[in-house]
Amino acid sequence: MSKNKKITLGAEFEIELKTKIKDGSFRNTEVFLDGKSLLISDKIDFNAQIKTSELGVGTHVIKAISTTNEGIAGENFSEFLLLSDVKPLKYDYKIIRTYPHNPDYFTEGLEFNNGYLYEGTGQEGSSAIYKVDLLTSKVLKSYKIEDQYFGEGITILNNKLYQLTYKSQLGFVRDLNTFDVLKTWNYKNLQGWGLTNDGSSIIMSDGTEFIYFIDPQNFSVNKKIQVCNQNETIKNINELEYINGEIWANIWMTDTVIKIDPKSGKVLAEIDLSGILPTSLSNQKNPADVLNGIAFDKSKNKIVVTGKYWPKLFEIQLVKH
Repeated sequence: MSKNKKITLGAEFEIELKTKIKDGSFRNTEVFLDGKSLLISDKIDFNAQIKTSELGVGTHVIKAISTTNEGIAGENFSEFLLLSDVKPLKYDYKIIRTYPHNPDYFTEGLEFNNGYLYEGTGQEGSSAIYKVDLLTSKVLKSYKIEDQYFGEGITILNNKLYQLTYKSQLGFVRDLNTFDVLKTWNYKNLQGWGLTNDGSSIIMSDGTEFIYFIDPQNFSVNKKIQVCNQNETIKNINELEYINGEIWANIWMTDTVIKIDPKSGKVLAEIDLSGILPTSLSNQKNPADVLNGIAFDKSKNKIVVTGKYWPKLFEIQLVKH
């Protein structure tokens, strides 16, 4: 099969295997799908059916290992991209209310906790964490991060604030009340971007099409999903928020927010936030940068969004396209 074959989730397809080992010494061929044994055949050439209904979207690897009676093995592999079988719903937005936002904040992470808004900002030398009163933008507590670190996404779980850094491959666990560092952890991702949680795992993006589910105690990666719609993988996944069982994500350098199924990686919906920041509000000391920042106040069913160096936060309601 083609190395870059694209298939829709749920479809079945056939692969053809031709073994180059001579008939007399051939023992069998074992076929693996994503590292798990799929079948074993003692035929030199054969076809195999691949069922995709129980797989997640994203890239999958088929590997065939043929073995001789003398124990000599040869292998080959192929990949296929499994695309979503769901056409994303389309949404526009309605602004319910606006709130003040400090235009000096290069927003990287945004989250509600107990009615307060927490914000993590970026840029070396000016990265910080803030606890803010939403109505007035009054800073109730702040912590400036060491100058060598570029702050990225934040999330709050079990009275701890988790924070990523951009290229340092270092995460901080902070006491929510003091912002003091309780521990650090290292991750293998080249970059840290967005962070949220589902109540048990912290969920991380790194600017690619992958999202990682991380144990908040030992920081092992328990699961990884690859985000796809019905046409392609979705890269540049940035700031994250977990809302009613779905992952919402900013797509960097766009005005689009997507809803993602955390189990499969399917894109469930696309939200077009074009024009939410009037051009009259973007002419300031720091010109308004990209849309980035989603926060959900579960107690009030309130969603607010903002962007880097934006002077406003916007409470929004989704409107079906």
